Amino acid sequence: MQTRRKLASLSVAALTVAVILAACGEREEPAAGGSGGQAAERVAARFDERRAFADLRAQVELGERPAGSAANQRLVALLARRLRDAGVQNVAIQRPNRNVVGTIPGSQPGAIVLGAHHDTKDRIPGLFVGANDGASGVAVVLELARALPDRVDGPAIEIVLFDAEEARGDRPFTEDGSRGSDQYVRYSAAGGKQGSPPLDEIDAMVLFDLVGDCELQIPREDNSDGALYDRFRDAALQLDPEGDGEPFVGETSSILDDHIPFAEAGTPAVDLIDFTYGPGGSPGAYWHTDEDDLEHVCPQSLAAVGRPALVALTTWTP
Repeated sequence: MQTRRKLASLSVAALTVAVILAACGEREEPAAGGSGGQAAERVAARFDERRAFADLRAQVELGERPAGSAANQRLVALLARRLRDAGVQNVAIQRPNRNVVGTIPGSQPGAIVLGAHHDTKDRIPGLFVGANDGASGVAVVLELARALPDRVDGPAIEIVLFDAEEARGDRPFTEDGSRGSDQYVRYSAAGGKQGSPPLDEIDAMVLFDLVGDCELQIPREDNSDGALYDRFRDAALQLDPEGDGEPFVGETSSILDDHIPFAEAGTPAVDLIDFTYGPGGSPGAYWHTDEDDLEHVCPQSLAAVGRPALVALTTWTP
């Protein structure tokens, strides 16, 4: 992803099998009864940040994962297994860009697309493992898939872990970025192909990107739908009525990311992103450097975005 103002110049041990298996399991049904705040807290508690961080770590252990690489192909297979183990239905891998897709059925017409990108930027000096960009967003989506009920009370949840978000080499993002999300929307616009739902059935798109920063803040991004953003901020306030809605605070300038193809197709979309990663102004000193590693991401941040997201998704109304 790139900011418009930067576009011209910006073109720990391995997991054991037991940990991997422990990270997989069936989803629970939503808790019922009690006050709204208490019910929301019970729902939010199903989001396990330790399990999500295990998913983040598993991605990092694969090393650099640019689109088309052998490591990326291994990651795609791992993500598909994780979604199937979580009970997600119709898990498939799109082609040619290897988007991993699946469905959690809903009780009402329509669909909400939950997305994150799984590839890492290529040609970064040093070892670029993308702990935040984009393993953190993938980890949140995987844990949401586990924590959501097998059938949601509302529109279906369409999960997509995008391939090929990062532009290759020095190519401009506007010409070479978001190839996976462009493909997903193109298949939707064609009536629904390779696991993409028909475009006219998609009610909203929610993107998670760079959500592992230990000092997490997710301002409203200019290209994002304000009402969608407010759903997540309201859920954060529901969990902490005395707070200010953190980490959903403030506003930021326009960011080009995987939500843009949806917005351009007329679908309300929101990018939940912290595009100040490390010291200095946006995008921060750690972004697209070998400092984007396990030392600079925190499980608490995954919970800070994942728990309100879980509450918002389980109480979704048109």
